[in-house]
Amino acid sequence: MATDLKSRIILAKNIKMDRNYNNVLSYSENEMLSLCQTNKVVEADNYSFIRTNQTILCGFDYEICLQANYIAFQNPDYSNKWFFAWIDDVIYKGDRNTEITFTIDAWSTWFDKWEKKMCFINRQHVNDDKIGIHTIPENLDVGEVIQESEKEDTSYSEFFWVGVLTSHNPATNDNFPTPITVYKKNIMSKKLCLFNATDMNNLVNLGLFLLHTNANGHTGDIDSIFFIPSSVIDFPNLQQNTGTVEEQSYSFYTTSNTFNIEEFNTEIEKLHAFSDFTPKNNKCFVYPYNYLFVSNNIGNHNIYKYEDFSTEKAVFKNQLTISVGMSGRIVPLNYKGMASNEDETIPLAKYPTIEWSSDSYINWLTQQAVNVPTQIVGLASNVATTDYTSLSNVTSLAQNIGSFIGGFYSASLLPNVTHGQNTADINFLAKRNTFTYRQMRAKTEYLKIIDDYFTRFRICNKKFGIT
Repeated sequence: MATDLKSRIILAKNIKMDRNYNNVLSYSENEMLSLCQTNKVVEADNYSFIRTNQTILCGFDYEICLQANYIAFQNPDYSNKWFFAWIDDVIYKGDRNTEITFTIDAWSTWFDKWEKKMCFINRQHVNDDKIGIHTIPENLDVGEVIQESEKEDTSYSEFFWVGVLTSHNPATNDNFPTPITVYKKNIMSKKLCLFNATDMNNLVNLGLFLLHTNANGHTGDIDSIFFIPSSVIDFPNLQQNTGTVEEQSYSFYTTSNTFNIEEFNTEIEKLHAFSDFTPKNNKCFVYPYNYLFVSNNIGNHNIYKYEDFSTEKAVFKNQLTISVGMSGRIVPLNYKGMASNEDETIPLAKYPTIEWSSDSYINWLTQQAVNVPTQIVGLASNVATTDYTSLSNVTSLAQNIGSFIGGFYSASLLPNVTHGQNTADINFLAKRNTFTYRQMRAKTEYLKIIDDYFTRFRICNKKFGIT
């Protein structure tokens, strides 16, 4: 008989189901039962038929019932169906006699009984909130971003060398035997002479080198003078040369040919923690709320997303080769599925060249030292033997003398020749010819709003504290 059948009841705690059904679990009846048993406070199976009339008298101690906030009960008359409900109130009736009022959790109770149809999903909870997995745009106002931290490579901007491309070696007053230089895969038509430029004492060597070159009358053999960052200097391949001018000795370096460009990596830690705020949702650590901004400080820059690097850190390859103004770039590695993403490189800012001067008149006289006496003797002979009755002869002689004297005059009017073009600017002087890695993120004010928005729709298990 039905009256002989017993009902089963389970009181559970910490089941924080949403009474408004804004957030629900897609748990089957068996899964809900397992959840209640996992969080069980007490249970019994000797109850008479329990009706869903929102009240039940149970033989549990009042103190035990107070620990529970959820109830599951089973009626044999309903084919052993389980019902799930929130506990509304616990009322003391006597020793081991407690009245419990409840409200049926219709969603959890009847979830298996309704037919799911096609519907539009506005937002969906996730079971894995790992950083970088979820990147679908949210169309949220991020506001102005701020910098959390930055990193720079000082080898680009702190220590410099000066390179001189020339075919003349003032130390030997002769041309270099092999004027062509191949350095870091770059072919230069003249010999590369290197000078340490870390301080003025080292730069004296450069001044004496140019003075000696000028004294030898070979400033025209200098092609260019330019700055070089120390990170590209191949120290093991340097050979020291010495010379003397005006009783002062100086030194400079030449290099053997090298056929590999300079390469080294820069690693940036992915920003997964903010200094003044800890988000509850890991999506706050992906773009556009958190990203890496890299700039060469002259207008070339790019945004790199941490989640698009497949490595633990954001890694960039630095590629450099010596040239006038330098040539270099950084390349993101293992980025967007590419081992080396050349399409998103940033070029190195150009380094300035250096100007130098020479006395053109003295150089001209030096160059003409052999020819001038011969020309004077030739002109004197012409003067002595010219037939002055012929106007054409007089005119021709006058033109020759005028041309020769004019050569002196035009040479004396020439200013000291300025070679090269000084392109130094405030960016170089301020030591900003480098790559700056800025870790950018949304302001805390905006992050809190965005994080709260994600919390409203985040993972159910985290939302309700269910394990």
